[in-house]
Amino acid sequence: MKFAALTGGIGMGKSTVADMFRSLGALTVDSDAIARSYLGIGTQGYERVVARYGSDLLDDRREIRRDRLAERIFKDTAERRWLESVVHPYVYERIGQEIEAAREKEGIMIIEVPLLFETKAEAWLRPVILVVCNRDAQIERIRRRMPGLSEENIIERINAQMPIELKQKSADFIVDNAGDIAHTVGQVKDIWNILLKDGAYEPEGR
Repeated sequence: MKFAALTGGIGMGKSTVADMFRSLGALTVDSDAIARSYLGIGTQGYERVVARYGSDLLDDRREIRRDRLAERIFKDTAERRWLESVVHPYVYERIGQEIEAAREKEGIMIIEVPLLFETKAEAWLRPVILVVCNRDAQIERIRRRMPGLSEENIIERINAQMPIELKQKSADFIVDNAGDIAHTVGQVKDIWNILLKDGAYEPEGR
């Protein structure tokens, strides 16, 4: 198995690009989905979050409301760091398990990690495919995806991540997702063909 990381800023189209790789035959791992599962009812992550923030964070089914959790952590850097310290070790443990289970198989695995650079995971998970778009497109996409967010909330979420310009300096491949879908598909196919031909980096573990 060959492995590659997929990352990018909020609203830049990581999931869309992951779908494109999947349509070409890639196996994909979604770290956001892993994180969500760790905050499900009955998990250690759920218990720790509820113990810290209280039951007003829960909906009628006693599940954590992600919008309420986001309101707390994006307004307080210390709280965001705390939540990351709870969730990220579990996420990377699961990613490691997925890598080990697939290592001897054929194919390409794309591992989607939004905070790859922020957690310094690029040190062990390469090559890195970075999805980018311009700021106006990013804000508009976030607004469409989360219409309840104010302009201030959107900027808070963008600023909570490493500037995309810094990420570009360390990426191995860049997908410019500011144009039409055909342009993005073409770039993804080019990267896919390179990964098929060349030896991809095999993670050694953290």
